[in-house]
Amino acid sequence: MYSLGDRTAKAIIRDAAIELFGRDGFDTVSLRTIAGHSGVSQPLIIKHYGSRSGLINATDEHALSVVERLLHTVAIESGGAFNSEATTGSVAQLLAGSTIGPYLARLLTSNGDRARRAFDRLAEFSCGLIDQLADDEAIASDIDHRHLAVVLLVHDISVLVLRDRITEALGADPLDREGVAAWSRTVQALYSGEALTSPNPRPEGTPQAPGCDDLPLLQQR
Repeated sequence: MYSLGDRTAKAIIRDAAIELFGRDGFDTVSLRTIAGHSGVSQPLIIKHYGSRSGLINATDEHALSVVERLLHTVAIESGGAFNSEATTGSVAQLLAGSTIGPYLARLLTSNGDRARRAFDRLAEFSCGLIDQLADDEAIASDIDHRHLAVVLLVHDISVLVLRDRITEALGADPLDREGVAAWSRTVQALYSGEALTSPNPRPEGTPQAPGCDDLPLLQQR
């Protein structure tokens, strides 16, 4: 149950819908269920949003706006300097404990025009940030802005969208404090070129890193 004393009824309805749609899917949650979860009447939902589709449009808008604000903060704070822990931590981890995370995962992995429009909007927004950084000479002159924008966007949201599958594969949540640090170290090593080396013999005494046979998922098979 939500308290009507600290926020408007319209926001409470929207947030309840985001939680339920993210948890149970867009096709299964009724207005009656949302009304019961938010502690309001169904006619009040109609008053504020007009219809179920109107409510979904509002929840899409809110979720995407939250992500855009986070992406903007990351771009401005980093000044174009890529840091895996900063980007993963600031976008995915901030959304990890929020109902926006599951909602976004549902939205972007669904089929249809809504999913395409949502991703296109985030891609355009990300491209705008890259253009802004390029104006500040923080982007290499020979890099394709749209490709870079989409790659960075996918980097920022993929851990969130695939969180459960990654947790199963690694045996650890990639978005808790230790998980973000470990994930970020690996991505940073990959992006910097440190993770891939020429096939030279390892110096004697160098410890062997865990192989794929050591992964929890493979051990269970």
